[in-house]
Amino acid sequence: MNLAEATLDEIAATASRLLGWHVATVIPVRRGGNNRVFQISGDESHAVLKVYPSQKEDPRDRLGHEYAALSFLARYGVTQVPRPIACDRDLQCAAYEWVEGVPPRDPDFADIDEMADFFLRLQELRGREGAEALPEGATPALSLASVALQLQQRFDRLMAAVPSGSEAAEFVASELRPVVATAIAHLRDGYARSGVGFDVPLPPPLRVLSPSDFGFHNALRQPSGRLAFLDFEYFGWDEPVKAVADVMLHAGMALPDELARRYRQRVSEALTRNDPGFPARFELLFPALRATWCLILLNEFLPERWARRVLSGAAYDREAAQIRQLAKARDMITRSCN
Repeated sequence: MNLAEATLDEIAATASRLLGWHVATVIPVRRGGNNRVFQISGDESHAVLKVYPSQKEDPRDRLGHEYAALSFLARYGVTQVPRPIACDRDLQCAAYEWVEGVPPRDPDFADIDEMADFFLRLQELRGREGAEALPEGATPALSLASVALQLQQRFDRLMAAVPSGSEAAEFVASELRPVVATAIAHLRDGYARSGVGFDVPLPPPLRVLSPSDFGFHNALRQPSGRLAFLDFEYFGWDEPVKAVADVMLHAGMALPDELARRYRQRVSEALTRNDPGFPARFELLFPALRATWCLILLNEFLPERWARRVLSGAAYDREAAQIRQLAKARDMITRSCN
C-alpha cells in the first residue's frame, strides 16, 4: 500500500494496527509540502499519524531521523516535543502523541527565549548514552569546504532550472551569482587568514544537536502557554553556527530582526563558553548560509521539488508560488547578521 495516496479508511486501518486501539476518526491536519499528517481519534484517545515521502522520491531518511530524535529526547525527559508511539518503515509512517495547541501569533522576547532555552537544553544531552548514534543533520555544515560545495551545487542546479530569459533567470545570473561567488571567496579568504582548515571537519566536541528546521513555524502554543516544538525530520549533529543562523534566516517564519538578534545573543553566549572560536566562525559562515537560504527560497523552480508537491497533494499555484519566492529571495540577500 502507498499511504501517500491512501483513502481515509486505509489510513484508519493502518493507524489502528500501529496504535493498538480502534481508530474511529481520521482528520487531515496538513496535506501539502512533503508529508501527509492526520489527527487520529478513538477510544477517547488522540494521536498523530504522519506519512513521509517515499525515499524513491526523496532519498533522505526523514522518518528515521525524526523517530530516532524524538525517541532520544523522550528517553531523557524532554517534554516540549511529541512522544513517539510506533512506526512502520515499510509504509513510511509513524504515530506520535497528539499535542494540543495553536500556532503562536506575534511571538515576543519571552517566546524567543523559550526557543533558545530549548536549544540549549538539547546541548545538555550531547554526552548522554545514545547521542553518539544520532545522525548528522540534513545538509550539515561541518567544514568550510562542505558549505562552499553545497552552495555552489545549489546555485548550479537552480541556474539550470530557471527558464531562460525570465525574471528569475535575470535575478539568479545578475544578482545572486555575485552573492554566491563573494560568499565562497569569503570562506576561502577566512581560511587563509585564520588557519582554519578549509576541508577539515569541525571536531565532534564542538558540534551541536540541532533540530535544523527549528522555529515558530514548527511550534504550537499549548493551553498552558508554553511552546511545543514539532518536525524533527532533519535533526542531527551540526555546526553550531548553522544551527543559529538557520533560526535567524528561516523563511518559514520570517523572524523580525530584533528577535533574530536576541536569539543569536542568548545562544551565542552559552556556546562561546565551550567554543571560543564560535564568534569568528559565525562571521565567516553567515554570508554563505544567507546565500544558501536565498537558493532554498527558489526551490519552487526545481522540477523535482514541484513533483513532490504534486505527489503529496499540495494545492499550490506554481506560478504564484514562484513569484512570491522570488520576492522573498530578493529580501533575503540583504539580511544582516548584526
